[in-house]
Amino acid sequence: MIQHFGLVRQYENLKDELLDASDQVLRTGCLVEGPFTDLFEKWLRERTGAMFAVTCHSGTQALEIIAKWRYQRIHRLSKPTIRIPNITYPATMNAFINAGWGIELIDTDKCGIIQDVPYSVICLVGLYGKAPWADHQHPGYQYQFDNGVIVDGAQHWLVAQGQIGQGMAISFDPTKNLPSSGNGGALVTDDSDLYNFACNYKNNAKLSNHVTSGTNSKMSEQDCAQILVRTKYIDQWQQRRGEIAKYWHEAFQHLEHETPGLRCLSAGTTQHAHQKFVVYTPDRVSLGAYLLGNGIECKIHYPYALSELTVTKNFIKPDLLSTSGMLTRGVLSLPIYPELSDTEVEHIAKTVNDFFIR
Repeated sequence: MIQHFGLVRQYENLKDELLDASDQVLRTGCLVEGPFTDLFEKWLRERTGAMFAVTCHSGTQALEIIAKWRYQRIHRLSKPTIRIPNITYPATMNAFINAGWGIELIDTDKCGIIQDVPYSVICLVGLYGKAPWADHQHPGYQYQFDNGVIVDGAQHWLVAQGQIGQGMAISFDPTKNLPSSGNGGALVTDDSDLYNFACNYKNNAKLSNHVTSGTNSKMSEQDCAQILVRTKYIDQWQQRRGEIAKYWHEAFQHLEHETPGLRCLSAGTTQHAHQKFVVYTPDRVSLGAYLLGNGIECKIHYPYALSELTVTKNFIKPDLLSTSGMLTRGVLSLPIYPELSDTEVEHIAKTVNDFFIR
């Protein structure tokens, strides 16, 4: 069976280094906010080109911290509203709900990316790893990006290239390209006020003598130490993901022309982290069953639009015939991780092709 995620294989490859990293931490007795956290935040600053980086418990928590900071800066007499793409993981929406925002759900293009950039506060999401600004032609986009955008970079941050808006949230969930061995997230920003707010908020506001409220949100030293091991390999992992994606694009190109409705959602741009390789087909159920029967585990990301959830019943949102709603009824994620062998990559391509040309 080709599993959808390659964490077991990754551990086998890095086992000695990961266990040694944990041993180094446990020998110090410093399990949070120590030298490995400092080193990892330094690496994040260098990798993203940001002036500041703050680690925390999860990517969701990072986005919530940014949302709380921004809320305090613009909230006056009325509740502020943020625009969020209608197809993404609910955690994106939850972060802003928990921070007190009003939510407006916005329809997307056929790749799940918001194309219109309105002059209002917006949260950009790089769905499946595609940079959300890759295809933007809006004349006011750069101004808006610099002055009103919050970025959920959980899936695309490795290709952010400095485009972090007022703040960008990052996830190190075990399913992500750069995984932790448990929980982990971070925010990066060029805004010193956001940086100071985040440092205080994640430490229960003790840095400000509890003038405001906060929470306890940290990555452990073990997680930081182990993820630093993985940073040594992230570039070659990303290169391998890109090679697999390119091979499949070429292998499926004729299918996209010959099969009604079939397409690859990550095609058409080099600004892609290949967090997922997603195909869209109206025959998703049958394709998924066929792949599983041939030893290939697939996932559905995501099976519903946010507009379909009960929590959004009073939100401004697209209707059931929206592009984003249509996507949720046909998306299927193939396994894509650097530990896949060439033989397995070819087997997946052949199996998909066989299904459509039977």
